[in-house]
Amino acid sequence: MKTCSICNQIYNDENLNFCLNDGGVLIDDKDDAPPTIQMNQVRSTNPNFSDYEPSSPWGSQPLQQHQPNQPLYQTANTVSGQNQVLPTISLVLGICGLVLWCCYGGFPFGIAALITGYLGYQNAEKEPLQYSGRGMAIAGMILGIVSFLGTIMLIILGIAGSVFK
Repeated sequence: MKTCSICNQIYNDENLNFCLNDGGVLIDDKDDAPPTIQMNQVRSTNPNFSDYEPSSPWGSQPLQQHQPNQPLYQTANTVSGQNQVLPTISLVLGICGLVLWCCYGGFPFGIAALITGYLGYQNAEKEPLQYSGRGMAIAGMILGIVSFLGTIMLIILGIAGSVFK
């Protein structure tokens, strides 16, 4: 038995595919699906965690009821535990060495920037969840190398100038 999808007319001929009145598609009345079961109460599949949110990234968190004066969204949690001390020191020392290279200050500041930058870079590479500032460490190392080499070149030019008078 088939039924028209538009006019709901019933046809007993199994060979027909379209309604003879309006051309609608005929649908088989065979219902192979099992009957739908309606339950009276909500069934708890895991009674130990029925009051908890399973999708929380921090483990199971208790469900919170929405209060009328509270927003429906949650604020983002920031990670504030990342250490950036060594890369910051390296960058500051590199800038100081670059500024003071003409006064021979680039030599000690450049070496210090290079060492602290290298240590900060290694920390950020080995433990990226605890340490950050990889870019600052690289910038501090570059500025330290430039200020160190600039000071060395200034010393060499000073010696060469005094020798070739």
